[in-house]
Amino acid sequence: MKIIDTHCHYNDDQIYPIVEEVIQRAKSAGVTAIFNNGDSLESFDRILELQDRYPDFCHSVLGIHPEHANHEQSYFEESYRKIKDNLDKISAIGEIGLDYHYSKDPDYIQAQKNRFIEQIRLAKELRLPIVVHSRDADFDTLDIIRQELPEKVDLHCFSGSVEILKEYLKLPIDFHIGVGGVVTFKNARVIKEVVQYCSEKIILTETDAPYLAPTPHRGERNESSFIPLIIEAIASLKLLDKEELSKTLYEQGLKFYGLSE
Repeated sequence: MKIIDTHCHYNDDQIYPIVEEVIQRAKSAGVTAIFNNGDSLESFDRILELQDRYPDFCHSVLGIHPEHANHEQSYFEESYRKIKDNLDKISAIGEIGLDYHYSKDPDYIQAQKNRFIEQIRLAKELRLPIVVHSRDADFDTLDIIRQELPEKVDLHCFSGSVEILKEYLKLPIDFHIGVGGVVTFKNARVIKEVVQYCSEKIILTETDAPYLAPTPHRGERNESSFIPLIIEAIASLKLLDKEELSKTLYEQGLKFYGLSE
C-alpha cells in the first residue's frame, strides 16, 4: 500500500522535536510523501527547513490561516514575498479560507473573506493549487470559490453536506475533498454520507496531524502512520476493496500535487 498524507503539520511542536521517528513510522506504514501546511508566516521557516532535510518526503504548502486575518497588511506582504522567494519549493497555497467557529464579528468575517480572495488570486497568479480550511462557513466558502474559480482546490477536512458537495461538483474546477480521521468517528454522520455519495477519485487522504487522530487513537497525537485506518473506513463505507481503493487514492494525491511516482 502506497499512501500520501496530503495535509499535516510536522512543524507543530507536538511533532517537530520527534520528526525523525514520526517519519520512520509513516514510511513503515506505506507513506511516501507528506504535505506540511502552513497557517502563519511564523510556520513557514520550519516547513521549508523540513523540506530541505527530507526533500523526497516532506513537501511545502504555504499560506495564512483565516484566524490571522486581522494582522496588518505588512504581515501579509511579507508572507507573500516569502512564498514567491521560495516558489520552487512550494506545492500549493494553504491552508487558507474561512473560520467562523470562534467569532462571527462582521468586521472579522469581512477581513477573512478579503484575505481568502487575496490568497486565491495569488495562487492563480503562481499557477498553484489551493488547500482550503472552511469551518462553520460552508456557504461563504462556496460563494468565494464559485466567484474566483481557482484551478485546483483541496477542501481540507471536508465538513459540508452532500448538498454542498453537489454545488462544488458543478464548478469548472479540479475539485477534491480531504478525508481524515473524522470519517472513523462513530457519530460522524455527515462526512460518512459524503464519502458514500462521492467518487473516490475526488478524495485525498489526509491526517491534519497532530490533530484529529482516527479511532482507536482518538484523543492521541495524530500521525501519518494512522492513514491505513482512514483508508479502511472509506473502503468499508464505499464497499470497495481496500488495496484497490488505496491505489486510486494514492494516484489522486500524485495527480493533484503534480508528483511523479
